[in-house]
Amino acid sequence: MDVSFPLSSAASSSNAALARRVREFRLIARDPALLVGLLAVGVFIFAFIVFPLARVIVQGFFTPEGQFSLNYFARYLEPGYAQVYWQILAWTVEMGVLAALGSTALGFLFAYTVVRCEIPFKGLVHALALLPTISPPFAIALAAILLFGRAGLVTRDLLHIRFGPGVNDVYGLDGIIFCQIITFFSIAYLILRGMLERIDPSMEEAALSLGASKWHIFRTVTLPLLTPGIAASFLLMFVESLADLGNPILIGGNITVLSTQIWIAVNGEHDQQKGAALALVLLLPTLTVFILQRYWVSRRSYIAVTGKPTSGAATFVKEPIVRWTFIALTILVLLLILSLYLTIFAGSITKLWGIDYTLDLTHFTGVFKRGLEAILDTTFLAALATPLAGIAGVLIAFLVVRKTFSGKEAVDFMSNLGGAVPGTILGIGYIIAFIRPPMFVVVIVFAALAYFLVGAATKQTSWRLIVLVAGSLSGIVLAWLAYDDKARAASAFSFLTGGLNWLPTLAEMQWLLYGAGIFMALALASLLCVEAQAKRRVFVLLALMAVYLLGRQWILLLTDPLALWGRRLGGDYLPGLVTSVASWITLLFQPPLALVGFTYTVLGAFVVAVWSARTRLLAALILLAGSGALTFYGQPLALVGTAYIVLMAYAVRSLPATVRASIASLQQIDPAIEEASTSLGGDAQHTFRRVTLPLILPAFIAGLIFSFARHMTSLSAIIFLSTPKWPILTALILSEVEQGGLSLAAAYSVVLIVIVLAAIGLLYLWAGRAFRASADITLGAG
Repeated sequence: MDVSFPLSSAASSSNAALARRVREFRLIARDPALLVGLLAVGVFIFAFIVFPLARVIVQGFFTPEGQFSLNYFARYLEPGYAQVYWQILAWTVEMGVLAALGSTALGFLFAYTVVRCEIPFKGLVHALALLPTISPPFAIALAAILLFGRAGLVTRDLLHIRFGPGVNDVYGLDGIIFCQIITFFSIAYLILRGMLERIDPSMEEAALSLGASKWHIFRTVTLPLLTPGIAASFLLMFVESLADLGNPILIGGNITVLSTQIWIAVNGEHDQQKGAALALVLLLPTLTVFILQRYWVSRRSYIAVTGKPTSGAATFVKEPIVRWTFIALTILVLLLILSLYLTIFAGSITKLWGIDYTLDLTHFTGVFKRGLEAILDTTFLAALATPLAGIAGVLIAFLVVRKTFSGKEAVDFMSNLGGAVPGTILGIGYIIAFIRPPMFVVVIVFAALAYFLVGAATKQTSWRLIVLVAGSLSGIVLAWLAYDDKARAASAFSFLTGGLNWLPTLAEMQWLLYGAGIFMALALASLLCVEAQAKRRVFVLLALMAVYLLGRQWILLLTDPLALWGRRLGGDYLPGLVTSVASWITLLFQPPLALVGFTYTVLGAFVVAVWSARTRLLAALILLAGSGALTFYGQPLALVGTAYIVLMAYAVRSLPATVRASIASLQQIDPAIEEASTSLGGDAQHTFRRVTLPLILPAFIAGLIFSFARHMTSLSAIIFLSTPKWPILTALILSEVEQGGLSLAAAYSVVLIVIVLAAIGLLYLWAGRAFRASADITLGAG
């Protein structure tokens, strides 16, 4: 009896928990928008964040032949390697900690000066403080070399310093830390400024009216309220410093940190296991700090937007000594930042820096001759990934803040992992995970989406399973037969194409034609089998799905001749422009078929939901077979070498910023505002569209701006994924610096900064005209 009772209690508790989960799932299933949102978020996080990181962890323990090995971890204990490996780890942690402390302190200085000290020309100070966020991460290192290097303008030409053995120069750990602080402090400034502006002034006024000194108020009221922001800033600065590749490569000198060691292992030694093992070592401190920071911040909760009027403005610093000390320090740092960026511009128009300072504009000619395709393609991919990251971030934030479901904390945590881990780890993970078809991911994702489709067709579990198995197996068989036919037909029909690669094989054309015919036949059948009010909508949707399948292949008949014509054009710029446009059109019409299959599966659920009861199961079976054939055709999700892997890496890296910005805005909106709309008769979509969305719109626009800037200047993850077909501008700049082309690299950097500034201006203009809103860029402050 003593044993059976606790066992039965445990069993009953487990059954009760399972019953709660089932009831919760059924409630979620009643809200199709919520269910689709959860599915989309879950698929994205699992496929492009969790799975690549898991593959990095696994790869670190296995050789390319699949044998278990602790070789690279054991080097931390082997006498021949231990000293070097531990020294590199110590340098890495020291760089991260000191850079994080310096960046957070500098960010606080700027935030407190701008918000509390009434600095003159506040808008200009804010704009100049954001300069590092819109430039390549190694731009500061490039400027530091031009100013303070061994042939620098300040060190050699002004101070006449001659560097020799034992003389400390800008290269080394101190140079890296200096560059990291200047490069990343802007993010800390944005976070802390947002929190300072959202502190309710009544709390400080109450303490002041009780006789407390301003120093006491700052120490006991203001600073504790800023603790989550300080912790978040330290985390971001620590991770960004450890993940950064450009600054340590350019200015590290004899100092090696883990990011450069990983880069050498993958690109120099071509040893993926070593790169993965070192990435796992780098993951440990960053993930530890990330978890500690989340625990710290989770203990506090703030609501700043309540719908109620506040008592007044923030408490300003009136004491002249304190106020002007803050202002003077801020201005000195701004002058330093301006000198660094003016040096980059000066280097781009100088004939040969350090030797001949004659004005020379030919570097920009070289930029557009040699790098036009990289400039255009990087801008296009960054622009394409920006709304993806923005929409995903707002969706995740809304689910996390306004919805209740099991695993909500896990969704929030996993969505931030893409930015919490160093980009080098993510880049290696993408190579390992997507160089071959990740069938485990494809099967799991398709099974979840397929169950969603059959769930819309019937409520009976037995019929769901029958349709799920039959439709999925049919799709897999069709995909296998079609791909096998394509392989056999490749040689048999190659003579018909004249050796040209733009005409698809007969087997593939036939297969897609059959697929389009199936969806078109369903569209025609919907005119007889779909409820009257949804008949037109379903017909148009199925017809568009059929037409898109046809356009996927036949778009090549337009784009390939266009690219061929572009290459034959004369001039320095038109060929690159025309071929880039042709590649963009092809990219939009030819996403990986697995993604098309996933999308068609979700759309199929909405189609069968309005089908007549007698034909609903048959329609679900046909839709599932067609979507499955698309999903499993060829090499599903083998993305390495394509532009889509760059798009996913861009979106994942900027996702945490958009999530945090949206969560912060939603948390600062009192739910009573939305409840008031609901109580007055507004439904969920009306409340979200007319109440919630306008309130979070500034944060959404800020997320878009930050995402685009982050995409354009990203290096650590993208450098592993860039290919000659899809060159990335930051990788090209780094290559020029490594080859000694400092002036050309400076010219590339100037062009990149101008593109980002122009994009930000256009986005502000669009937001102001379309929504009559201005972006408050706080990047999730709070």
